[in-house]
Amino acid sequence: MYPVIDYDKCEGVLACYEVCPVDLFDVGNNEEKDIEVAIVARPEDCIECEQCIEACPQEAIRLVEDE
Repeated sequence: MYPVIDYDKCEGVLACYEVCPVDLFDVGNNEEKDIEVAIVARPEDCIECEQCIEACPQEAIRLVEDE
């Protein structure tokens, strides 16, 4: 499993980026909202700790099954 971010909800707090113990996320730009947002850069590194989900104040992250 790995995290997916709902960018309609994301406000660029970057809490997920800050708490991830395996550096799964990078920071990129959401040009539509003109904010920096976390990007799932290394989904294969996810350890399913769910810290990113708990840290997100907008509840914009969920884990999905690997395809």
